[in-house]
Amino acid sequence: MQLNIMNINHKNGSYQIDEVSVTDIADKFGTPCFIYSANSISQSFNEIKDIFCNEKNSVYYSVKANSSLSILKLLSDLGAGFDIVSIGELDRVIKVGVDPQKIVYSGVGKSESDIKKSIELGIRCINVESYAELERINKIASHLKIKAPVAIRVNPNIDPGSHEYISTGLESTKFGINLKNMMSAFLYANEQEFIDLKGIDYHIGSQIETIEPFIEAIISVAKIIKELEKNNICIELIDMGGGLGIDYLNNNAPSIKQFGEAINTAIRDNNLDKYNLILELGRCLVGNAGYLITKVEYIKKDSEKNYVIVDAGMDNLIRPALYDAWHNIISTNNNKAEEILCDVVGPVCECADFIGKERNLAVAQDDILIVTSCGAYAASMASNYNSRVKSAEVIIKNNKATLISRREEIEDLLSREIII
Repeated sequence: MQLNIMNINHKNGSYQIDEVSVTDIADKFGTPCFIYSANSISQSFNEIKDIFCNEKNSVYYSVKANSSLSILKLLSDLGAGFDIVSIGELDRVIKVGVDPQKIVYSGVGKSESDIKKSIELGIRCINVESYAELERINKIASHLKIKAPVAIRVNPNIDPGSHEYISTGLESTKFGINLKNMMSAFLYANEQEFIDLKGIDYHIGSQIETIEPFIEAIISVAKIIKELEKNNICIELIDMGGGLGIDYLNNNAPSIKQFGEAINTAIRDNNLDKYNLILELGRCLVGNAGYLITKVEYIKKDSEKNYVIVDAGMDNLIRPALYDAWHNIISTNNNKAEEILCDVVGPVCECADFIGKERNLAVAQDDILIVTSCGAYAASMASNYNSRVKSAEVIIKNNKATLISRREEIEDLLSREIII
């Protein structure tokens, strides 16, 4: 692994992230702890912004990837819009001062109160996932006497080649309206007094490691728009969802530059550059900007396997258990400990509680390990399983580590419960 790609350097006998010592962070903020590089996030966003954004085109950050308020504020200051999937995420982006006109709301289960709040707040668009949802939006908007801006999320039945749990553009999933039924939704929306049909939305999946599915989706949408025009339906907005993958383990995902240039070419080739375009991205902006540091509690050796038991578990980082995902693990040991083949496991009472399996690590008790590529779908998916508290989160900005989310205390968990 090339450490400089991950913003990690080994200098003066210690591992550093953006010139800040990892062991110093562990000493000051404790472990487990998430660390984010503001510089890395800014570089990634500015790269796609320079390629794609103009007066008509915008990049919207997928809040579910990492919903830390400080990261949302950083991205907002850089010019990002935001794709939300819950009312809690809406409250988060509003809290950091985001203009409601820079928010789109996706997700299959919007409640009446969610829709009402979104309409009253004046967000840019509600991405409609079903005919039933469209009817609900119309009912609420009619009652409020406020036009609801909507885009119809179509399911183009495109295989992104990623894990089945995050392949959202296949017809077999719960997301969007399939190609066979979409026209009835567009026609209904176009006829309602209090529905403002803005456009079309799609999302084909996450951690996509090739360009082809993105191009296929653009071609599919161009064909759909021609069908809409035949039915005298005019739109102004195309919301393009589907997450560019990152390099977890030499998987050769396209660079942001390669991705952006390919998207621009496909848009021009399919005559879609006359529309207002939103590009939804999450993982590729923050994924490799984040790290999880964890302390080695024990090294357990037996006849079958070596276990390195750390204080971080599946409650902190569930991706290995949920997706069998790979994260690189770096030992900060400087004392030339013996290298062993081991499984790095957590303290949670589940066999699926592991950070990495079959790793060669030179490691000793009390060492700090750095788990890479933890900026996306890590802290945002953390839980309190086994009544374990959530970790502290730190951001490095201008070569200084600052706490942005304190470590929970057990009282935080107990205070909301009622004994009867």
